[in-house]
Amino acid sequence: MQRSSTRIPAYFDDRYAPVEEPLFARLGTTASKLQRLRLVELRSPATLPIPLLRGLHDDRYLDAFLSGEEPMASRHGIRWSPRVRDATLAMLAGQLDAGEEALRSGIAMNIARGFHHAVHASGSGFCPLNGLALLAHAWPQRKVMVIDCDEHGGNGTEEFAARLPNLYNVSVFGTRFGCRGGTRSWAFMVRARSDGFERYLEALHEAETIVDAHRPDLLVYQAGADCHEDDPKSLAGLTTAQLFERDIAVFRIARERGIPILFVVAGGYQGAERVARLNANTVRAARWVWRRHSAHHT
Repeated sequence: MQRSSTRIPAYFDDRYAPVEEPLFARLGTTASKLQRLRLVELRSPATLPIPLLRGLHDDRYLDAFLSGEEPMASRHGIRWSPRVRDATLAMLAGQLDAGEEALRSGIAMNIARGFHHAVHASGSGFCPLNGLALLAHAWPQRKVMVIDCDEHGGNGTEEFAARLPNLYNVSVFGTRFGCRGGTRSWAFMVRARSDGFERYLEALHEAETIVDAHRPDLLVYQAGADCHEDDPKSLAGLTTAQLFERDIAVFRIARERGIPILFVVAGGYQGAERVARLNANTVRAARWVWRRHSAHHT
């Protein structure tokens, strides 16, 4: 990622976005916008080896989700269908491919959502399987640290951090969603409307000190758009400019330390086009940090 014209490698497949499920379908809007703006180089992921999921989630839940056995198959809150299952598996494949690309080139994106609330025993909060914990599960020899800036705390990843000794989770959120901090997990609840945006930046600075203390091999950034002030679920209440500043701060943590980073678009509950614009700003922030750092080192 040395030249300023380089697009961010981004993984996406039409299977990510089944039209009958709006929370997934909007990913297609984001992918189209990013490609139209020439911000990313779209790549299709390989097929996910199903045996790789064994041991990540409880076998009873995993088998129910793969086969469509109810009520477990829809436990995460989205009505199960073969397309929802296939979308989830495709996004997990993209997560692994994007992680490998980040380790090779420094940065990659997976245009995916629906990971961080899934716990070992079941899906939860529109998240069928935990694609953040999957990286640590698949690569036990690597330290994986998640910086989760979704509106909702990453409770599922927090649980997995206690199970997987190479997984670390830092959540900065407006809505706790059961995320309270724990083993290899740190939780910061910040509501910018009342606490001020400076408090949000202070939480990101604390995340930076945690990164320095543990020196992960891979950072995973959950860049939620549902923190935006106009999002119906937002208590964090960040403006568009503040979201951009948030993104800049996280990408700087990775770039200045030479730590590979994979980022995902996570939550967003405004209209699909509005969410896509916010997602595009996250990619712009990544490109700005990479260009600026490259300029300073040439």
